[in-house]
Amino acid sequence: MKDLSSIDDQFLRKIHQNIEANLADEDFSVNELAQNVGLSRSMLHRKLTKTCGKSASELIKEIRLAHAKTMLENNVATVSEIAYQVGFRNPSYFNKVFKSSYKVSPGDIKKGIKVSSTGQSKFFSRIKPEKHNRYGIFILPVLILCIIFFAGAYISGLFNSKESSIAVLPLHNLTGSVDNNYFVDGMHDALIGKLGQFSSLRVISRTSTLRYRDDQKLLSDIANELEVNCIVEGSVINVDDSIRILIQLIDVFPEERHLLAKDYKDEIKNVFAVQTSVIKDIADEIELELSDKEKIKLSKTRKVNPETYKAYLQGMHYLNQGTHKAFEKGIQYLHGAIKNDPGDPLAYAGLAIGYGFRGHGELNSKDAFRLALSSANKALKLDPTIDEAYNALALLYLYKAWNWPKAKETFENAIRNNPNNSVIHAHFAWYHVLFGDKKKAIHHGRQATILEPFSPAYASWLGLLYYHDKQYDKAEKWANKALKLKENVPYGLATLGWVCIQRKEYQKAIDYFEKLPANNCHWNTILGYAYVKAGQKDKAVALWNKLNKNPNEQNPYHMGIMASYLGFIDKAFELIDEACANKIYPTSYIVFNPCGEYIRRDSRYNDLLRKLNLPNNKTVLSSKN
Repeated sequence: MKDLSSIDDQFLRKIHQNIEANLADEDFSVNELAQNVGLSRSMLHRKLTKTCGKSASELIKEIRLAHAKTMLENNVATVSEIAYQVGFRNPSYFNKVFKSSYKVSPGDIKKGIKVSSTGQSKFFSRIKPEKHNRYGIFILPVLILCIIFFAGAYISGLFNSKESSIAVLPLHNLTGSVDNNYFVDGMHDALIGKLGQFSSLRVISRTSTLRYRDDQKLLSDIANELEVNCIVEGSVINVDDSIRILIQLIDVFPEERHLLAKDYKDEIKNVFAVQTSVIKDIADEIELELSDKEKIKLSKTRKVNPETYKAYLQGMHYLNQGTHKAFEKGIQYLHGAIKNDPGDPLAYAGLAIGYGFRGHGELNSKDAFRLALSSANKALKLDPTIDEAYNALALLYLYKAWNWPKAKETFENAIRNNPNNSVIHAHFAWYHVLFGDKKKAIHHGRQATILEPFSPAYASWLGLLYYHDKQYDKAEKWANKALKLKENVPYGLATLGWVCIQRKEYQKAIDYFEKLPANNCHWNTILGYAYVKAGQKDKAVALWNKLNKNPNEQNPYHMGIMASYLGFIDKAFELIDEACANKIYPTSYIVFNPCGEYIRRDSRYNDLLRKLNLPNNKTVLSSKN
């Protein structure tokens, strides 16, 4: 019978090898590690804490930090690049935990400051090399000894600064009337938004938490799915002249532990003070380290006109439903709020979102963008901390106004205001695509999926970003993840199709593209391109003829792209010049659209780039839309 110690050592070695193999993969999680070694997450946790006194998440970060230290000492890359290479999603968080572990910053290590190692991680001390033949006997021991040498005793203090993460589940409506659902949902959104302004806290976005509204899952299962360590539950009990809410904060791992259970009451006009009290209590209980600016922001509150605030919440409630009828009703409520109190910034921010997202798309009126721009600027002038206004303004500058400096400035201000703004991260990625910074594009795309883990759109967009970077396996992985979240989600199918075209699997690409919406000019343009690449030009011509039956209803950019690969090059430039003159989305992404290869061969293409005020990036990518 094998010695128990030897069995434990083999288990730890297997754990180590799995983490090493996935070191640079920031998506690698405890769930994946458990699956790779054939254990449940809870069983893995028990076995690791018994054998080496650490959890799986601690070991993953411990090994990543040890590698980072070695790379920093050898000065192989910048601090940010090393952070990404060892699997950290956020360079600032990497700096924080590194300094907590080694008592010096990563920058100090790069400058040559030495760190003495006075001890050894218990995990590494348990790993003993397997027997090898005499030719390979030094390989594994040398690797392990290097890690042991650099890990040191400082690692043991790392998880005193464990990343804090939280999900606010949908609040229960205990007011006695479903007519108050709009208010309950508004409180849920407000708590997420205010918590999101803390840079040291990762907050799951609204959409991904809504799936748990009527879910009976255990809190531990929800926390595992969202990869958070704290859950907020609550109920709204009264919303008449006064407000009353009950909030519970639960630390889920390793065992459920209630940190907070409190009843909050006040007049409706003091609703912001109530929200701030909840946020302060949560921050205190999870021991968040707040910056001076965050403390100042928390200290500021104001009274509201109850009817104005309720009209704003009703407006947002209808806008979030996504239908044309609900949109019109939401806009009416928001205008009513402004009429009631022209000095309240929230209703202007709501209008900016409404008009902005209605205007962000193909063939929508210029009036929508003008109204959105005006509303967003009014909202931020009245209150420079409103996420909705930043969201609308950033998208307007990026997709419609083509004001690249203003777009960048607004995106950066938005992230400073709320580092957990998933909408901003998702679209800031596409700003960086325009300027060829694929690393930053992927970073922001990943942040969006971390904050909104159940968004099929963000997952498929990330797949496209990986496709842009020629990481085709990851592109497939994220496209398939998107399709699991929502069957036949267009960007997921499109990403898989583009990967197939890259591999010259044209018929397979056609199979994917034929599942895309049939009456959409954009998707027909992509399908037609695949037909041409597969030698089926007659089918592409048939698509062209079908779309030209109603030419005024089509996007001139997409029609121009289709004309180009069908050989109608003069017509192509005529249509794309029209799209450019009217700043029609997504003309600015022509540099990266594979379907545009024929346009880029023409001498007139450089004139087009000058109109767009974009660099001539020769790396061909697909556009998001």
